[in-house]
Amino acid sequence: MKIKLAKWKDAKQAPVIFMIDDIANVLMKKSFSSSLKIGEDWGHAAMDKNSMWDFLSKRLLTHFPEIKVTFFLVTGKRVSMREDESHTYAKRMDEDQKFINFLHYLDKHPQVELAYHGTTHGEAGQSYEDFRQEWETFNTLEEAIARTNEGIELFKTVLGHYPSGGKYCGYKAGKFGDESIAKTGFKWWSYGEDYLKWDKDDSNPTYSFDLSMNQGVVNIPTTLDSSTLSLKITNKWYKRKYLKSLYYYLFRNKTIEKHLESLYNNQEVISIYEHTSPYRSDKVIQYPNIVSDIDNLYYLFSLLSHKDVWYATGEEVANYYLSRENATLKVENSTITLNANENFESPLSLVITDTNTSYALYDMEKTLLTKAIEKSGKQIITYPFVANQRYQILNKSQT
Repeated sequence: MKIKLAKWKDAKQAPVIFMIDDIANVLMKKSFSSSLKIGEDWGHAAMDKNSMWDFLSKRLLTHFPEIKVTFFLVTGKRVSMREDESHTYAKRMDEDQKFINFLHYLDKHPQVELAYHGTTHGEAGQSYEDFRQEWETFNTLEEAIARTNEGIELFKTVLGHYPSGGKYCGYKAGKFGDESIAKTGFKWWSYGEDYLKWDKDDSNPTYSFDLSMNQGVVNIPTTLDSSTLSLKITNKWYKRKYLKSLYYYLFRNKTIEKHLESLYNNQEVISIYEHTSPYRSDKVIQYPNIVSDIDNLYYLFSLLSHKDVWYATGEEVANYYLSRENATLKVENSTITLNANENFESPLSLVITDTNTSYALYDMEKTLLTKAIEKSGKQIITYPFVANQRYQILNKSQT
């Protein structure tokens, strides 16, 4: 009997995280109508008709209920892109009860995680080019730590707990970003635009999109920009994004399908990157966004529905990764021990390659804990193991 730790929970081929930036207490009206139009809401409208959540639920989540979403929340008042502009409505996360109630709903939703995305997102300038992302504005490490603590304390005041992870505003770390994140208690962080390695770099086709550690924090890369359209989304043929995809296919032999397949085959994280709204205060359409990309998103998740993937939040992936990296599997005949310096934060999965008989997990008194599940010629055991505790994996003849 050969046993090994699975790379991902339930020995799935790859995890899928749906990452959506800039949920905020913001409304950006583009029409003169008093009624809310699709795309105008960043989160303020909660569950109203045509709100961000209403649109996302009806157009995607009801069709793929297995999807898990990690929203990146701006906790303070989200600034405009230029000094002479303003959003239709912009407040802190704690300034109106409707938004607070909505955040509590999302926070308790089993398919949703709320992660951190700064206090204001940055500082506006006279032009868009002058805009500085939040971590770029910090002049000292102490300032970066203080502002980050301010933001996560507001998060805790409203929701009762600290965020587990987060992402830099505009993927800009500034001089003190990484160290400030390491010193403010985050378990995981999305540090950079890793998908650009696929988007712009043809010189390193073997670039790794795997998880890693950065000063004690799990780095979950952003691996797939879903505004990179599939050529099969023909109703977007007149868009610049479609022409870009056509160029990639004709001259670089790249498609979003090939990238997705590569991530899957290499057992790397498939983290799909989006924004809540297409509309910014400077009247520029921001990409990616769930409204412009909804057909592409539906297509991508249709592809994933036929694959052996683990739909998870950022925190769930980080917990499994930390537990797996912390564990050392010791096997002595039918007895196993997962040795570690600390308790595991996630159930772990074991892969048994002997398929001649059915196995199950027992404690040392032969009390049944869970049965193995057969999958692709192997047997999988997933269980909330206790570190340094002995277990038995037995077949029927041994019990």
